[in-house]
Amino acid sequence: MHAFHAPYGVYGNTASEWFELTENAKRVRRYLEDSFIEHGRGPNLAQIMRDLGLDQRTTWHSLHQLERGVQVMFVPGTETISKMPPFSNVPTRHRLTVDGESKWYVGCGGECCAVGGMFPGRTAIIDSFCPDCWEPIRFETKDLIVVALDPPTTVLHIGIHPNRFREEWNVTCDSINFFISAEHVAEWERAFPDKRGVIVPIKLGEAPPMGVEIARIRHWDYDRGPDPGGGQAMVERYRAMGVDVSAWE
Repeated sequence: MHAFHAPYGVYGNTASEWFELTENAKRVRRYLEDSFIEHGRGPNLAQIMRDLGLDQRTTWHSLHQLERGVQVMFVPGTETISKMPPFSNVPTRHRLTVDGESKWYVGCGGECCAVGGMFPGRTAIIDSFCPDCWEPIRFETKDLIVVALDPPTTVLHIGIHPNRFREEWNVTCDSINFFISAEHVAEWERAFPDKRGVIVPIKLGEAPPMGVEIARIRHWDYDRGPDPGGGQAMVERYRAMGVDVSAWE
């Protein structure tokens, strides 16, 4: 097993600060981005190595960097890619449709806010469902503006403290979801008090409430660094927006 793979169920923190990616890591990242955009899924590791003309060691080193930079996620303890944010390589509750094609899954509610950045000039339609009642939710953006929301009472819920995002990103992703109303969040949190978190409103005609900054550069800035995310700066940003962050204090 390669050194960066922890035993199943044991998670290592990803990088919290910027670092320089190698040119090969950038090549692998762009190859993965293009694969997900075109096919709705990612390649396996042997395909990456073969198609880019890399040896095994270089491929692993590149993927390790991307994992540290929160740009690739593995099923813990395996070499199986589970996510390439904003996309998921496995089915989630968030299904993406663009131009009538529904071949993509998105990693979390926050990434649903950002995924439209991969499809400029086109409408990104997310069909999701409320974790509390499983009733359907439809969330649509175009050029990183919310253009439709059904039901209109839908909110974004972040059920994990941003300081804990890096502990295990698959868990973090599963903790950021749309709910059909704040009342349904309250019901959910009563049933799962460990998921108590923050409710962020969604407003038609405005930018989505999460992920817009990274959406503007992801894929389009070939040389960008890691995407650490989370942390106390996120808490302060939402506080400044007038969001009640008392659950994080």
